[in-house]
Amino acid sequence: MAAISFENVRKSFGAVDVLKDVSLKIADGEFLTLLGPSGCGKSTLLRIVAGLEHNDSGSITIGTRRVDALPARDRDIAMVFQSYALYPHMTVAENIGLPLTMRRMNAWQRLPVLGALLPGTRAARKSIAKDVSEAADALDIGPLLQRKPSQLSGGQKQRVALGRAMVRHPAAFLLDEPLSNLDAKLRVQMRSELTELQRRLGATMIYVTHDQSEAMTMSDRVAVMLAGSLQQVAPPRQLYDDPETLQVAEFVGSPKINVMPVAPEKGGGFHAVRPEAMEVVAADAPGAIAGRIRLVEHLGSESLVHVEVPGFELPLIARLEAMSARDPRRGEAVGLRPLPGRVLKFDASGRRLRD
Repeated sequence: MAAISFENVRKSFGAVDVLKDVSLKIADGEFLTLLGPSGCGKSTLLRIVAGLEHNDSGSITIGTRRVDALPARDRDIAMVFQSYALYPHMTVAENIGLPLTMRRMNAWQRLPVLGALLPGTRAARKSIAKDVSEAADALDIGPLLQRKPSQLSGGQKQRVALGRAMVRHPAAFLLDEPLSNLDAKLRVQMRSELTELQRRLGATMIYVTHDQSEAMTMSDRVAVMLAGSLQQVAPPRQLYDDPETLQVAEFVGSPKINVMPVAPEKGGGFHAVRPEAMEVVAADAPGAIAGRIRLVEHLGSESLVHVEVPGFELPLIARLEAMSARDPRRGEAVGLRPLPGRVLKFDASGRRLRD
């Protein structure tokens, strides 16, 4: 495996700046997620690492090699696509083993009938079959090796695509929204399986997603990208608790963080509070923001209380545990009060203010 480094990477498509001076270092064996909305540049950055796109300026280093000018085949990178990209006429074993077949056998040896008679073909096929079997066993798809892709579920196809990447023993794995085609239950299962696989392999992985649940549960660090710029790179917990900008604070977390404008005469800017750091109190309680309950979402283990506050464009939200003594009702007049020390402060431009 290898570390990966981006230095001042820029990329434009026509007049549109897709990547704006991106610098990022990914450690050997790290699981890093590029998180951001559609069009923020995260997939473009991944394709530049893979050699499928070329940066306009800046540099990319894999291990100790600068790879800007290298073709994709010489970068020692394995990429897993959202569509899986499996060959429908090949078996699972043939799909997984394809990179090894192309690497270890020449064009003559790959011929269906004549190739079997040529020197070295039998030994090459035997070694390929061994490596394919090991990868399949690691992914729990050994019994599926003779099936075609049309006979597989979405999760099984995903494992085959991962197996095809694994057999190459690449310097790094690149995964572009690999779980987006799966149903919700299977996505949760595959998240844990992918994380466990990465830990077992000690692999360097760059994972692209717009799904913050994937990013926050799987990653060693998360790199938040917005409008082509890298906003913050941090471990998931730090990203949630200690965002550097209001944009990051609003993007990370569900439901969204509560944002309250500060009057100019009080210094301007914004105060932000996570829903779980808001307590529901009496409307006239000291330090409370008075409002009226618009909606209560009962989610089993917790409830989300949406409170309309005069002068605020959006309701403020408080997260209550199911065992809370308070039983809020729609239409009830209540107050919301931030817990001590849980208010994040930002200036008018959205940059974090620290005491």
